[in-house]
Amino acid sequence: MTDVGDPIVLLRRVRNVRSFRAEPVPETAVEDLLEVARWTGSARNQQPWDFVVVRDRAVLRSLAAIAPNLAWMADAPLALVPVLAGKNAETETFDEGRLSERVMVAAGARGLGAGIGWFLPGAPREAARGLLGVPEGRVVRTVVAIGFEANDGPPRAERPPGAAAQARRPLAEMVHVDHFGRRPD
Repeated sequence: MTDVGDPIVLLRRVRNVRSFRAEPVPETAVEDLLEVARWTGSARNQQPWDFVVVRDRAVLRSLAAIAPNLAWMADAPLALVPVLAGKNAETETFDEGRLSERVMVAAGARGLGAGIGWFLPGAPREAARGLLGVPEGRVVRTVVAIGFEANDGPPRAERPPGAAAQARRPLAEMVHVDHFGRRPD
């Protein structure tokens, strides 16, 4: 696996990867990702999730075919699908975001890329729930595709400042001090 070095550089490198090599994800990395997921904090420590680990190529392609916004994940070697309890939409949505981002960071720490996708409300979510055999009442909304990134370009944190892939608003436009609209000196 990869030595990540500076954790701030690792965090800046995390991005939504949408192109993967066919190489399988090592089992030790999958175990690490699941441990990170298990230890992710949640509202009132409810841990309102289970995880479906998808390795089967046919299932991965079927998930990707559910909606056009997910077509990119058809060739991912692995996907992690959090299944939420469906008891508190507000806190579970927040917890799911924390969980998904932590899995993406953990993947980066192991030299892997990860991309987050969303099953759109209605029929796409129901199709994913049915395909994965998730019981009625449980919520399937997010999928994190994981694998070795196919793009051999430099990671975002190593690109020259101002490069197109780094299109981010300057901090001076988004930081306010003590009151919205009051800019730092």
